[in-house]
Amino acid sequence: MKVKFWGVRGSIGTPIKGTAVREKVRKILAYASPGDVLDEASVDRFLDSLPFSLLHTYGGNTTCLELRTKDNDLVIVDAGTGLRDLGNKILVEDDFLQGRGECHMIFTHSHWDHIQGVPFFGPLYIPGNKFHIHGISEDIEGRLRYQHSERHFPVPFDGLLASKDFIQHQENEAWQVYSLNITQKGLRHPGGSYSYRFEEDGKVLIFGTDAEFKLEDMDSIDEYLEYFRDADVLIFDTQYTFEEQLQRIDWGHSSASIATDIALKSGVKKLVLFHHDPSYDDEKLDEVYLRAVRYKEMMDAQSESNLEIIMAYEGLEIEL
Repeated sequence: MKVKFWGVRGSIGTPIKGTAVREKVRKILAYASPGDVLDEASVDRFLDSLPFSLLHTYGGNTTCLELRTKDNDLVIVDAGTGLRDLGNKILVEDDFLQGRGECHMIFTHSHWDHIQGVPFFGPLYIPGNKFHIHGISEDIEGRLRYQHSERHFPVPFDGLLASKDFIQHQENEAWQVYSLNITQKGLRHPGGSYSYRFEEDGKVLIFGTDAEFKLEDMDSIDEYLEYFRDADVLIFDTQYTFEEQLQRIDWGHSSASIATDIALKSGVKKLVLFHHDPSYDDEKLDEVYLRAVRYKEMMDAQSESNLEIIMAYEGLEIEL
């Protein structure tokens, strides 16, 4: 099983501004010494030494994941603005351009940042392609159709000429897509949201975005800890810093420190910090990551856990 991140932001897309690019370049030049630019090899070594936030960007697209099974079958989880780039990629690499493509799309919920890529997803416009659309939120078909109301978008939902069938699941239902065994669990979020647990050949990937876990909840979340237990990869909502989460009670999101506590308590192997706040620039996200790592070291002073913490960014690929 492989996962690739096409959108990692929460709430709204945040394209990088020209002023931010200029500031990155200015800082890079300030760090450079004459020896760093002697030839191409020295330039590459210098660039490789820079922090992620200077050389790259975490990305500005909203939530979208590409899952590939061991047989390379395609499963798409959520359809934020990152879905557009994923669509462009599979039109080139797969059968979707010829109308022979097939995949499953799974939705955590229908807030805009998780569905707004659908109208711009090229493979949905090509007759012959087949999409199996899964949701637990009530009437997932109606929710997607509403986005294509003429008040919101010029192309009606029926203008998406690919074959579409909708599968409505129950929260406690277990089901299978290709070689993936899937279970799910409801999360605390305004309007409701659902986490998915994907299992294949003994490997476990859990996608748990748009979830609010408060400090006072931590002594009464045994059922969630069991659900997360021993996951190889846990992708978790860490939209706010701990201090900001305290100021945004009931907004439906968590912090990196809460996520780290949950991962440590449930024996997770790799925690992926996800659903970045749109107001956080790349430098702030570096800080969020470093604070999470320091917090893990403090809470696991005896190094009893092998937990690895990474920050989600567009283009990140993880193989389980």
